[in-house]
Amino acid sequence: MIQHRLAIDVGNTRVKLGLFAWPSSRKHGELPACVERASLLADEALPWAALAQWQSTTTNWLPSVIAGSNPSGVERLKADWPSSLGPVPRAIANSEEFPLLIHVDEPRRVGIDRLLNAVAVNELRSENHPAVIVDSGTATTVDVVSADGAFEGGAILPGLALSAKALHEYTALLPLVSVPELGQATPEPLGRNTRAAIRSGLFWGQLGAVKELIQRQVAADVDIFVTGGGGALLAEHLPRSRFESHLPLQGLVLVANFQESSHP
Repeated sequence: MIQHRLAIDVGNTRVKLGLFAWPSSRKHGELPACVERASLLADEALPWAALAQWQSTTTNWLPSVIAGSNPSGVERLKADWPSSLGPVPRAIANSEEFPLLIHVDEPRRVGIDRLLNAVAVNELRSENHPAVIVDSGTATTVDVVSADGAFEGGAILPGLALSAKALHEYTALLPLVSVPELGQATPEPLGRNTRAAIRSGLFWGQLGAVKELIQRQVAADVDIFVTGGGGALLAEHLPRSRFESHLPLQGLVLVANFQESSHP
């Protein structure tokens, strides 16, 4: 039997939605499969008609779940939720109820997306191998999961879009370079005009920072997983890395399933 669940990740810049499916006998190492997805700016209305269509074409629709690094955005979407789509999504926020050990100074203050990534990666990493998770969004995070599956912390730096925006807004003449523009082709390290120089600095600077952090955080024998809007750009230049576009949402589904099985 295939089960379906809608998961919503409310970030500072974008809201991401995914409808995920998995068999009731899902094996370890298999993440819930994304069968529908949508992404919109944080201040846009959700595509209610599309969500209704998703619901009408699936069976075994489990209660929706929502989480994210933007608490006010989470509350706004819950308040706007139409009764035609069923119960208001359950907010997932208490990391003490995650199937994850968290070895940091203040576990409650860790961004929930970082922990959801770790839950998902624990399904994917090699047995007895640590993993590094690179999540390239508004901020870029580089986090470590130990060989025994604990979240060990990591590093946070400005993401590609945020860095580009800072260059544009805090200088008089530098133009704004978008992440899609960065993705058109790998930038030449030696920029011969202003836009090319910005593209070079943004991309190679971000990649260099990520590589340095990975090298300093863990030993060489490590699994590397990359996610986030700018993740595909970075993954191409990170040896032995694996790009997974839906890690936070898949982690959210796994946490919801775990909690419901623990408290039926």
